[in-house]
Amino acid sequence: MGKSQLQNMPYVGNVFYKLSDTARVSELMARNYYKNFITGHEQMLELDEFKILSHILQNPELSQSDISKLVYKGKAHVGKILNEMEQKGYIKRVLSTNHNIMVKHTELTEFGEKLYKNTDEKYRKIALRTLKSFSIDEINELTRLLDKLREKILENNKIYF
Repeated sequence: MGKSQLQNMPYVGNVFYKLSDTARVSELMARNYYKNFITGHEQMLELDEFKILSHILQNPELSQSDISKLVYKGKAHVGKILNEMEQKGYIKRVLSTNHNIMVKHTELTEFGEKLYKNTDEKYRKIALRTLKSFSIDEINELTRLLDKLREKILENNKIYF
């Protein structure tokens, strides 16, 4: 595709629209999972809770501010979700110091970890149902390209959270 084709492409045909559209459909799929597949007695994390706990498990030293940037939500919104998860017994928040500054970091409780694993198992199943029509090479290349695109967007634009 030439530069002039890119410049003249309608918004709904460009990569950013298609990416946004795909992300929205993916998020709706995850949110609708509850309505379609979860039985009344089965407990799972909400999607925002799941995203936050995924990041915390990857890096337990994250602050609320760090988490808000990773999940692209406001700090106050993330704080509300963390407070709710603490009340539900999924997490506990611990004070520590970072360069002589008091920060809260988050730890999963045993119940939170069990719930996370159950939720992760369910989401992996719905993801695999979709991804089975792609080869491993295609998935790896798509992941690489998405990471590269995200890095370039952040590099070339002022992004506010």
